[in-house]
Amino acid sequence: MALATAAPNVPPMPGRVPLAGHAVQMFRNPLKFFQTASEQGGLVRIWLGTKPAYVVSDHDMLYDILVRKAKSFEKGMQFDQARPLLGNGILLSEGDFHRRQRLLMQPAFHHEKIGSYVDVMRESATEVFDTWRDGQRVGMYSMFYELAVRVVIKALFSTDMVEQDVAEVFRSMPIVISGVEKRAAIPPALLDRIPSRSSREFHSAVGRLYSMGRRIIADYRAKGPGGERPDDLMNLLFTARDEGNKSMTDKQIQDEFMTLLTAGSETTPSAMSWSCMLLGRHPEVQRRLQEEVDEVVGDRPVQATDLRALDYTRRVIQEALRLYPPVWALGRKCVTDTELGGHRIPAGSEVLYSIYAVHHDPKVYDNPEAFDPDRWLPERAKQVPRSAFMPFGAGVRNCIGESFSWFETQTVLATLFQNWSVQPITGEPVKPIAMGALVPGELSMKVVRRGK
Repeated sequence: MALATAAPNVPPMPGRVPLAGHAVQMFRNPLKFFQTASEQGGLVRIWLGTKPAYVVSDHDMLYDILVRKAKSFEKGMQFDQARPLLGNGILLSEGDFHRRQRLLMQPAFHHEKIGSYVDVMRESATEVFDTWRDGQRVGMYSMFYELAVRVVIKALFSTDMVEQDVAEVFRSMPIVISGVEKRAAIPPALLDRIPSRSSREFHSAVGRLYSMGRRIIADYRAKGPGGERPDDLMNLLFTARDEGNKSMTDKQIQDEFMTLLTAGSETTPSAMSWSCMLLGRHPEVQRRLQEEVDEVVGDRPVQATDLRALDYTRRVIQEALRLYPPVWALGRKCVTDTELGGHRIPAGSEVLYSIYAVHHDPKVYDNPEAFDPDRWLPERAKQVPRSAFMPFGAGVRNCIGESFSWFETQTVLATLFQNWSVQPITGEPVKPIAMGALVPGELSMKVVRRGK
């Protein structure tokens, strides 16, 4: 592959600093950086250190990258930083191997299979909500994070190992995610050559999570192919066969285990937290959602068959995903000279893009900063191009767990608002923090028991 050289016809972004380029701006305030880039145009040239790169903010060009010209791009530099944890799992793998793994895993994410997880999602949520006191202050993101980890482990990896493994995930996963973010800014080889406490903690946390995964896999392997294994995703990973009747190796299962655990515990808590924040700030929307839950579900437990009828609840979540997409920015590497928006992008170039900027594009969305669930009514939603709403990506690499996330978020929120209302503690705006997922800063809310 040729080394990248700057494409001189692409407009440059102002503010380049000698040697550092735009890197300091980008890592100091990434949301502002990408928003500024979008104001400069749909495609701008930046510099990461001394290397040219590109930022795409135009939704149609982004659709070229992810769908129409996907073969010209592979996962970008920030994905490599996650390899110590995720190995060659479905998030990071490329080409034929990625296609094989996706085909092997796809049956586990069919709607019928995910529907069987709804009881676990609801019961896990109920266990948390039943501990609340009327008027209690709740840290929403941390609460939803713990809940999501329990759901992932119970629904996907059975229930007989929950407490031990949830504790390990709570201990180690934040350290790993923080380490991955640092490695997006500094070359891992340089970080690892400089002795530091954070580097040691990162590698130690990765090791603990991998040890946990190896133990779980060994336990499943020991149970054999008979009926002793639970009917969960781990068992499906063990029993899946490709066209040549080959199964996954333990290493491949390990990588997919870590990928699903990480993705399931990072993105869904963000969506649920932002939904609650927005509902707390818009009590009329919250009342309308509660009325729908009362009508569809009543006082009985939420069932998988209820979710299709919870149309307004889904629109609320969809609008939260537009305003605060959990996967807010990513990148690809151009592997062959490719045309984007009338410009030639050289092979070897890093191309960054912000889903957040695309979702806030005033050329697509009227009043894009407003929270308006009814913009997703069918007659209005059809005016939004498919390429302008991509919280789960698009094309052959869209998130395999998209349906799982929708089922979980709807189930948990419907269960919550059956019996509770949420209120903001202060009128201060909640600032989004651009981490691995787009998460709310200080988001404590008051939970109030509904009087029916």
